[in-house]
Amino acid sequence: MKFFTALIGTCKGTNVFIKLLSQSLGRTFWHLFLLALICSFFVALFTYPSRSEEVGETFKKLKETFGKIQTGKKGMLSEKINETRSFPTADNQFRITYIPDTKKGKLPEIDANDVSSGFLWTPTMLASWLKFGDKFILIPFAYYSDRMLSIENLERSSILSYINNNTSLKNEFVSPYSDLSWPSLENYCNKTLASTAFVGNMLSVIFQILFFVMMFSFILNLSARGSGAPVLKYKNRYIIGIYASFPPMLIATLFSAFELPYINPSSVYVICFSVYLIVVYTNLQLNLNAVNQGKNEQEKS
Repeated sequence: MKFFTALIGTCKGTNVFIKLLSQSLGRTFWHLFLLALICSFFVALFTYPSRSEEVGETFKKLKETFGKIQTGKKGMLSEKINETRSFPTADNQFRITYIPDTKKGKLPEIDANDVSSGFLWTPTMLASWLKFGDKFILIPFAYYSDRMLSIENLERSSILSYINNNTSLKNEFVSPYSDLSWPSLENYCNKTLASTAFVGNMLSVIFQILFFVMMFSFILNLSARGSGAPVLKYKNRYIIGIYASFPPMLIATLFSAFELPYINPSSVYVICFSVYLIVVYTNLQLNLNAVNQGKNEQEKS
């Protein structure tokens, strides 16, 4: 069965699930991937304006605090600030740290208050960073170097040493933008955050659905064994469970895309999926019982 036929059928009612019993596991996973892709794109499309507005407000504050980014013989410097400064943004979820001299002192606590991402700004390098466990992933964005710098996984104590050893004002300036400014950085952040949110949301949706389908299918499979009713193979229950998750996925996507209050989209999905899956399995069981009863009557006659 094709993707849109299966999707529309699962939204119309439970009759389509008899036909979906013969669907292959590979095609089922492919249909799940397609729907997760569509839902994630829908969420990204509708949440981008509000996220972009938040980023714009953040960069407006950064410009007011630091002034223009001045690039020249002394490197990338702040127009207004001459000392080390760490500036929290986005409700303290993101932090930009300015260090005008990397050869004096230690790296400030850039991850204070459980902040796990931010920008590190020095005269010779502007880089974004992410924290995973005790390690920092440093992603050079603009820098003075004689070679292209790649993403590095570093200890906190090695970050300034890495910058000092791999950058120098004697080298050429490497940047994706000819004019390094707050607007260009804002554009970079909007694109990066949008793509990261899109991919992250899609992977999260797929893994969440696979987990809940596996758990509920296993529980329902165990409960059916003691009833004397014909039991679907676990593979078939898993396939039916994935397709039964399609309407709940669409409902949860609307909650996520329009950022509706009071209830989490994941909770919406779990509630809708739990109810719909029981209805689907109940109707399938009744159909199987009717088919088996018809066969038995034919054999007796």
